[in-house]
Amino acid sequence: MKFPIKVGLICAAIWIGLKLLALSLSFSLNEIKPFVFVNMFLLTASITIALYFVKLKEEDSNLLNDIKNGMVAGMPYSVIVSVFMYFYYERIYPEFNQLKIEAVVKKLDEPNAIKEIQKNNPEMQNDSPEEVRNEVIQKSKMIYSSKFNMLVALLALVLYTTINSIVISIIFRKVVFANRS
Repeated sequence: MKFPIKVGLICAAIWIGLKLLALSLSFSLNEIKPFVFVNMFLLTASITIALYFVKLKEEDSNLLNDIKNGMVAGMPYSVIVSVFMYFYYERIYPEFNQLKIEAVVKKLDEPNAIKEIQKNNPEMQNDSPEEVRNEVIQKSKMIYSSKFNMLVALLALVLYTTINSIVISIIFRKVVFANRS
C-alpha cells in the first residue's frame, strides 16, 4: 500500500477514534464545530505529511504530480470519514438529528416565528401557518438526515482535499523544497 494512502487511513482512524471517545465521555455531543476543526486539521495534516515524505524520496517531480500525491492521501480520508459520519448519525448517535429537529419545532412554536418565515420567504406568504410549519419541518428533516450529511461532508472534504493539495504543493515547491533544482 502506498505511503500517502496509509497516512490518510491513519488520520481517518484518529478522527473516528476521537469522535467515539467523545461519545463515550459524553463530551460535546451536540456541538459540531470542535469536530469540524479537528477534521480539517487531520485532513490537512494527512496531505502535508504524505506529500512531505513523498517529496523527500522523489528527486524530480512536477506540480501536477505533487497535487496528485496530496490527493492520494486526502481521498481515502474523505471517503472513510464521510461514510463513518453516515453510520454515526444513523446508527450510533441518532439522537443528534432528533435534537436538532426538535429545536426547529420549538423555534416554530414561538409567537411570531411563522410570520417571520412568511415575511422572509415570499413564496410562503399565501400559505397557511400549518402549511409553513409542515414545510419547515420537512426541510429540517431532510437537512439533518444522515444521508444528506454524508453527501455534504463528502463533497466538502473532497473540495477541501483538492484545494489543500494545490496550496500545500505550491508552498512545498516555493518554500520548503525551493533549493532543489
